Amino acid sequence: MDEDSNQEEKQNYLRENILEKGYDVNEFVSFLKSKKGEEGADIENWSMEDLVEVVKEFVEQNKTEKTSKPQSLTQSKTMAPQKTNDPPKITPRRILSTKEPDTNPTLNDEDYGIIIPEHLKCQKSETTELSKYENATITVGDPKKVDNGFFSKAYINFLITTNPLKTAVRRKHADFVWLRERLSVIFNLNVLPRLPKKGKVNDDKHIDKRMRNLERFLNYLLKDPVIKNSNILYDFLTIETDEELDKRKKLYNRMKTPVELKDIKTLDGRIKISVNSNKETYLENIKNNSAFNETCLKKFNKNFKVLKTEMDTTINRLLSFGPLFDKLIKISSTYLDNNVIIESYKQMKNIFISCADMLKKQNSFFYEDVKEYLRLLSGNYHHIRDLTQIIDVQKSNYNKVQKSLISKKIELFRKGDTNNWQLDPKDKKKISEFFSNRIASYQKMCFKETNNVIHTKEKYGYHLNKIIFEYQRLRRINTIENKNKVFQFSKKQSQIATDYFKTMGEIIGIMDDCIEKDNPEEKDMEQMVVPPVEIKNDEEEEKKEQNEINTETNENKNEIIEDNNNVNDDDNKNVIHEENKDTINEDKKEEKEEEKKDEEETKDEKKDDENKDKEEGNDESKEE
Repeated sequence: MDEDSNQEEKQNYLRENILEKGYDVNEFVSFLKSKKGEEGADIENWSMEDLVEVVKEFVEQNKTEKTSKPQSLTQSKTMAPQKTNDPPKITPRRILSTKEPDTNPTLNDEDYGIIIPEHLKCQKSETTELSKYENATITVGDPKKVDNGFFSKAYINFLITTNPLKTAVRRKHADFVWLRERLSVIFNLNVLPRLPKKGKVNDDKHIDKRMRNLERFLNYLLKDPVIKNSNILYDFLTIETDEELDKRKKLYNRMKTPVELKDIKTLDGRIKISVNSNKETYLENIKNNSAFNETCLKKFNKNFKVLKTEMDTTINRLLSFGPLFDKLIKISSTYLDNNVIIESYKQMKNIFISCADMLKKQNSFFYEDVKEYLRLLSGNYHHIRDLTQIIDVQKSNYNKVQKSLISKKIELFRKGDTNNWQLDPKDKKKISEFFSNRIASYQKMCFKETNNVIHTKEKYGYHLNKIIFEYQRLRRINTIENKNKVFQFSKKQSQIATDYFKTMGEIIGIMDDCIEKDNPEEKDMEQMVVPPVEIKNDEEEEKKEQNEINTETNENKNEIIEDNNNVNDDDNKNVIHEENKDTINEDKKEEKEEEKKDEEETKDEKKDDENKDKEEGNDESKEE
């Protein structure tokens, strides 16, 4: 107990006379080593009396430095914490250690004074006449070739119509390039779609495709609320003369990317800068999702090229049947006199050609529209990836200055040298209130450096919130675009299928007409009416047959009488005929008699069976 109390007395003495009076701990430790070597750094090797004398020598040695700042000495006495019965248990090695302690993991940025608000004030964006209309639309059309003279190339002018402003201006492709370049500088964190390639002036198909993509580019800009309200877009859509537009271009060319957050323009005049773990996790999900989408689009483009080549091969094969049918038609018309075969060859040729035309329409739709839309999506995700790289740089800068500041504050508090705390002049007067509180001291230390770190964190927070906003806005736009694309695709496919089956119906109708013209007998046979067959009883049939036999015999007798008056040669023939008739009649009568006998026998057999059944039933009843 005596040793512990003696050690605590030494610690309190050193804290009051070295730490609280602002002396450098490292210098004091080196002074102790100069007296006793390496053992001098351990407080246990010093008695209380020797320690008092060493402290006096150290203070006298540093008198010249202390006389230059007597105010700090007087302040250190007032700032000394009140003595308590239970002094803090600090080991001597920790007090005299020169190692930098680790950062406390339980503390956050707010505990070290790095506090930022939820929002920050900035510039309010302009309002133009275009910003009044929520459903404004832009159409690009009427391409015209302009010959720019002997020494310069010709270019295409497009008519840009904005509704409901009802403005119409003409712009060339270079004007669109300038607009996108300036928007990427003024609004550097906004996602901007890609522009189509310029292409050839005389290629009408490419010009039509480029015109549709330029229209899509401008309508995409209208979906960004900040760009929609900007003066640069309004001037681009409304200024009619090239001279006036060139003047405005010079003004916008002087504008640069805002460096300070206060110079950024928003609709409500404030920006969101808060940072938390949920937002940082969401940012990682954005990176992973963008990378996955880019990979899927690359695979789709690769498969799309394979599909296009296969469809082109199928189209060429279908078209190759045309010359073959032409040869068959020529041969048939030369050696065969059959219009049906010739016409069938012609219609079969038309069937193959119509199939090839249908595949051509599908292929062109995929290649021109769907591929360009995929290119637009790929450009958007590529832009998102670039923004995430910018945020990674901002986050790296912030983490670097944050760790440096936290380490410095921990070291300053450990040394207890308030003169190096770099306090705000207002906080210097209140140092006695927070000196004994670690977190309060961290929050007050290094006033200027802390403000710089806060400013760095505000920039990082702005970039983080901005990319989250842009990514969510991009997803909403892509959802609507995908819905419209699926609708257009299904409508286009149904129209192609309708045209194909309509053509096939016409071809089949022509072939049927040719067959009917060449075979009129078949048409007459189809028009013939077959009389219905009546089912009658057996007795009526026998009577009819007997009557027919009697009539035949009478007719035969009359013929025999008439024939007797003729030539003698005919008499022999008639006799033979009568004999044949008599034999036929006798045969028929015998057949009918045999049938009647058979029916009577079947009836007798049925009666016998019924009698047997009755007798068996009577025998069973007797036995019971």
